[in-house]
Amino acid sequence: MIMRTSFFKNRAVILALLWFVLVNVIGLVANNRVDLDADTAYSWMPVEKYDQDQSWYIVDLHARWDSNWYVDIVKNGYQRKADDTLSNLVFFPLYPFLVKVVSFFTQGHIELAGWIVSGTFMILSCMILLKLVKEFHQGIAEPLYAVFLLLIFPTAFFLNAVYTESLFLFLSLSTFYWAFRRNYVLVGIFGFLAAITRVTGVLLFVPLVIHMWMLWRTDGESVKKAWALVLIPCGTAVFFLYHWIFYGDPLLFFTIESAWGRSFAVNKDHFIFLTHASRANFFLDVSYLVFGLGVAAYLMRIKQYAYSVYMFSTIGVAVASGTLMSIGRYILVLFPIYIVGAMIKNDVIRYVWILTSTMLMALNTYLFVNWYWAG
Repeated sequence: MIMRTSFFKNRAVILALLWFVLVNVIGLVANNRVDLDADTAYSWMPVEKYDQDQSWYIVDLHARWDSNWYVDIVKNGYQRKADDTLSNLVFFPLYPFLVKVVSFFTQGHIELAGWIVSGTFMILSCMILLKLVKEFHQGIAEPLYAVFLLLIFPTAFFLNAVYTESLFLFLSLSTFYWAFRRNYVLVGIFGFLAAITRVTGVLLFVPLVIHMWMLWRTDGESVKKAWALVLIPCGTAVFFLYHWIFYGDPLLFFTIESAWGRSFAVNKDHFIFLTHASRANFFLDVSYLVFGLGVAAYLMRIKQYAYSVYMFSTIGVAVASGTLMSIGRYILVLFPIYIVGAMIKNDVIRYVWILTSTMLMALNTYLFVNWYWAG
């Protein structure tokens, strides 16, 4: 991807770098400001394992919760437990592979390598989002404001944590961007990479097929070259094929997912409100869900069908897993939200959005760095 301006003159890069410094300084202070007891939001949290760990070593702030599974993959590879309980086999391979590569340059420091990978793709995501809005939504959406809304989203701290969010966001943005540019080979490549980053990557296939169908009347010859879209589901198929070859079960992913409380049936344990923390978490999760569905419905109304279907399908898979847990993180990567936000002209709505989102991001950053559940 060729940028017309130099890297450090790109406004998205400047904004992303400023965010990177500020959010991490605040996270470091938040981790050391108060002494906290362990989180009580969910009954499955062993307090002796997830107790607050105060430290001025900033790298460790980015390795919490699921980060440990990615670190485990880098260290030990994929491993299956005899009883198919929690294991790292449900985590897709591209992110840990990249962390493994970078760890050679960090002298084996895996958490630092993960932070570098995530931070790099956070910046690249801001750049491609700015480019996408400039080229395809200019005049109806403010490009830099879309980037700003991404960076203040309530769960935005995950963009620089040892998680897949920033990598997946960059790949999904790139897939749509090159679809709009009608370079279908790059669509297939980026879509394939997204599909081996997380399970929802395969969902990019459906909205892009809809996009191709809508182009058929005006550019049938170009659409004939869209065969490369089949690479997207191939990414997911490759991971399941790996399970089949090495573990004898192509559907092993779903078996192990059920041990995580994601069995595609309602998990009642996540709807038992035993503490104030669990009630607050549920309220936030429902709020994220309603917000995401509202944006998806609006996109359908303004005939942005590819964006709308992408959002509805992703949210649908998350909800169908039987729990709203992590819904705020799943919605973070749904970039059409920020394009819609950048279309808003009403100052009151804009300021309310900014204030609400910023305060929730501060809350979730504070929670995450202190080993509290934040998605």
